[in-house]
Amino acid sequence: MNSVQIRPVLMMLWMTLGTAHATGADEGLSLTPVAQVPAGVEVRGRQVAAYSWDDRQGHNLLVLAEQEAGERDDDGTQSAAIYAAQYLLDGDRPKRLWMLHDDVQRCEFDAGLHFDSAATHVTDLLGDGPSQVTVGYSRTCTSDVSPREFKLIMHIGKSHKYALRGVDRYGASWWDEEAGALRGMPLPTDCSVAGQQALLSQYQEQGTDLPLPGCYNDEQDFAKAPTKLLAFMRQQWFALMQKQNADWSQQQSPAPAEDEP
Repeated sequence: MNSVQIRPVLMMLWMTLGTAHATGADEGLSLTPVAQVPAGVEVRGRQVAAYSWDDRQGHNLLVLAEQEAGERDDDGTQSAAIYAAQYLLDGDRPKRLWMLHDDVQRCEFDAGLHFDSAATHVTDLLGDGPSQVTVGYSRTCTSDVSPREFKLIMHIGKSHKYALRGVDRYGASWWDEEAGALRGMPLPTDCSVAGQQALLSQYQEQGTDLPLPGCYNDEQDFAKAPTKLLAFMRQQWFALMQKQNADWSQQQSPAPAEDEP
């Protein structure tokens, strides 16, 4: 797998803020976030990240922004939105290659849309020049603690988009005080219908809706895509779900008691 070399664009004009994960699944190279994007780049909402890199197309920029749910409207509902876009920075003005927009409108409960920073990757899996840009985010409108919609989306240039869509591990387990242990369906390792049904049968929970927490619906977007792309997206999905599962489980487990002096 070839990884795209990452470097800041217009360094004399941009301020940089630390480092962040992103790119090849194996090499684990890092991207440098930038605080200010150049004129001509649209940012819808609060900028949560911006990254730049070079590929055979030239200088590229990825920007991620969120419109967080604020005060409720007069009817008591909330709305939220996210925005992502890739720009090619060669030439007089930035050229937008693709745009992603999703929202929750007029939610009667608690609206939420947030990018998962660990999902952001830039790769050249096919070795043909145009980079693959992958982002992931959660989406919810609920009044309880339960798994949220999760989407992992890959863009390649202007015309190719592939996605895995399902639910995450938020709220998938809980601490049973009486048993002194976490309860809930474990993280699936196989998101095929047969694999999920086998897990349901094992835990005697037939009738539960699919996908299970931590699984995606299907792989139909990749029916005509190179196999390397699906392999990468599967790997990324399960890595993200494993991290979410560990983080959530840690939050639910009680803190160890302190020894008395």
